[in-house]
Amino acid sequence: MTFTHLPDYQLEPPQHQAIAALLQWCFPQYPPGRTHFRQLPSFRILAHDESGQLCGHIAVEHRMVNNAGQLNRIFGLADVCVHPSMQSKGLGARMLDFLEQLAHTSRVDALLLIAHDPEFYAKNDFLAVENDCKWLFVQGDQTLGVLNRQIKGLMVKMLNGQSWRDGQLDLLGHIF
Repeated sequence: MTFTHLPDYQLEPPQHQAIAALLQWCFPQYPPGRTHFRQLPSFRILAHDESGQLCGHIAVEHRMVNNAGQLNRIFGLADVCVHPSMQSKGLGARMLDFLEQLAHTSRVDALLLIAHDPEFYAKNDFLAVENDCKWLFVQGDQTLGVLNRQIKGLMVKMLNGQSWRDGQLDLLGHIF
């Protein structure tokens, strides 16, 4: 298995096609032919098997967030998926480990995501948190305003030795 991280703007059309196919396979509600749901990610983690077939994907937002007055550099994870033929073989955990090592070398404070399968992330040392959140609401390729509410499934993995704070989490942008 080969893991790479590539800025989104460097992906070639065949890579975009492979990502779109994997996202559609793993998330049937995903917009057909698209490689992003709301906004383009900063970069992607890609896992390819020995034949070069795309088997896993993570879209990553690199940004600042305000966690109850504490500014944190985060990698926000979205569209975490593993091809069904490769699931339950540890590939998802290995992709998260690869991303965590990149985060450590990049001085990132935390990994943050919204989990549809919290158990998987809890096994990988993410903590469920219940912050009141503030973010730019984007839907249907339009900005509709700013929302303030809790986000179900919010999970964090702190990497800098600090604790995650209760209180408002301002995503300082759109949700990922």
